[in-house]
Parts: sequence; C-alpha cells; structure tokens
Amino acid sequence: MVAALLSGVTAVAFGLLYQVSGWTLVVGGIVGAVSWAFATLLGHLPGAGFLGDFVGALIVGGLSEIAAYVRHEPVLVFVVPAIIAFVPGDLVYQSMVAFLKSQFEAGLQSGLSALFSAGAISLGLALATAVIRPLIRRSRI
Repeated sequence: MVAALLSGVTAVAFGLLYQVSGWTLVVGGIVGAVSWAFATLLGHLPGAGFLGDFVGALIVGGLSEIAAYVRHEPVLVFVVPAIIAFVPGDLVYQSMVAFLKSQFEAGLQSGLSALFSAGAISLGLALATAVIRPLIRRSRI
C-alpha cells in the first residue's frame, strides 16, 4: 500500500509539473494510486509476466476516461501523470549499462523486457480508450 500511495504522490508531482491544478490534480493522484495498487497485486502472481503493466494501464485508461467525462477535462490530463510510474525506465537503464559493459545477452534481455512492458502499457491504454469511450458516449453517465 505504501508503493500505491507513493505512486499517487508521483502522479500528483507530475501533474504539478504539467500545471494541472485543483481537484483534477487530486483525481489524477487517485487514478495513479489505484492503478499502481492493482498492477502490483497482479504483477506478483506466479507467471504473470507483463500482466501487471497491462492491467495497470487498462485501469489508468478506464479511470481517466471516466474522470475526464465527469470533470470536463481532456483525458491526457489524467493519463499522462498517472502512467509515468509504469514507464520501464529502469529496464532501459539496465539494458544500456549491460551493453556498455559488453554484456550483450543481458542487455538484449533487459531491452526486450522494456519493449514488451511498453507494449503492454500501450495496449492497455488503447484497449481502455476503445472500450470505455463508446460506453460513456452511449450511456451518457
């Protein structure tokens, strides 16, 4: 739960960096915390692979679509700060360090993990938008 709380703080900090203000900032922090909590829980399942990244991004996308509709804000105001915690920067860094140390197999493994993680994140965001947005338009929550 501490990691989820810190992810929410990270989302708020990046929201401030992007000049998001007021309750929109609070909602963005909640989206970041909730999505990270679910991603962490699913990521610890045996054989989960990139399921945590996918489901976390799916939750970010879905909650951001709903929050954007309710708050009358663009979706990106919620998505960008909340998804920052999912970016596989550590894997890319490990890959670059391994390549610089001439450990090409480890570098390739870390690089491919980063690539698949980024793919899972983008697939989760795209799927959430493709499913949630038409539902919101049809039902007019």
